[in-house]
Parts: sequence; C-alpha cells; structure tokens
Amino acid sequence: MTGRFLRPAEASECGALTALALRSKAYWGYDPAFIQACREELSVKPEDVAAGRVMVLVEEDTTLGIYALFPGERPEEADVHLFFVEPAAIGQGIGRALWQHMVARAEAEGYKRLKIESDPFALGFYRAMGATLSGKVRAPVQRPGSEERFLPLLHYEL
Repeated sequence: MTGRFLRPAEASECGALTALALRSKAYWGYDPAFIQACREELSVKPEDVAAGRVMVLVEEDTTLGIYALFPGERPEEADVHLFFVEPAAIGQGIGRALWQHMVARAEAEGYKRLKIESDPFALGFYRAMGATLSGKVRAPVQRPGSEERFLPLLHYEL
C-alpha cells in the first residue's frame, strides 16, 4: 500500500466524509431520494471524530475510505459504522485495508466481537472478510410506499 495510510479523521473533514459515504451508498444504484433520506444516518458527526471513532484511509491528499468503530451494547462487542470506500477506488484493496486496520484496532481496545448491520450490497464483502450472518434488523431508513426494509446482521469473532 505504497503512499496509503490510515489516520484519525479531523473535524474539518466531516462534510467531505459524509459526502464520500453518500457517494459510496449511491454506487449501488439507490435513487437520489433514498440517498438523501440516508443523509442523517450516514453523516460523520464532529463528536464522533473528536472521540476518535472515525478513521480514514488516505493516499496523497485523497480520502479513499472511512470506517467508524463504536462501543456496542455489550462491553465485549464493538459496532461497525460508516464503512465506506470511494466508488472510484472500489476493487483496489481499500476495503480490505480498512477491515484489517479495524480488526487490529478492535482487538487492541479489548473487544472480542464486531457487530455489523450491513447494506445488502455489502454482505458479500463482510462474509469474504470472515463475518458470519446472524440475522437481520429493521433498516433505520425506510422507503415510503415500499415494503419494510431489513439489513443483514453479521458478527465477527476477534
């Protein structure tokens, strides 16, 4: 990964990181109205950046991916949030690099398990990384006039 590195996000990047998350979500063909409905859910918040939860993968001056790791409901479990790759960089190993960093970080922080509420299109990636499908959860953003939307729930044992 010559020239690529991971670092904590900075407060001044919240808008740009939110835009990256929205572009990445839109990559899967979601309509613009749905992407806008996801804006709050996919926003990178200054308080999460200040708490050190958000990491970015950068190459030169370009942010190629982000993830956020939050304490879970159980003390041994961390929740994966905002795991996104810049659409133009999909397929270049960015997701794997983010995943490996996130797993190492979670282990260093003493977690035993990761919990992932996945977009249906990202399910294959998480399974390829070794996460196990364990159920489904109601999606936080629903499409008006459509049937109820659910997200795959996965776990990864550290």
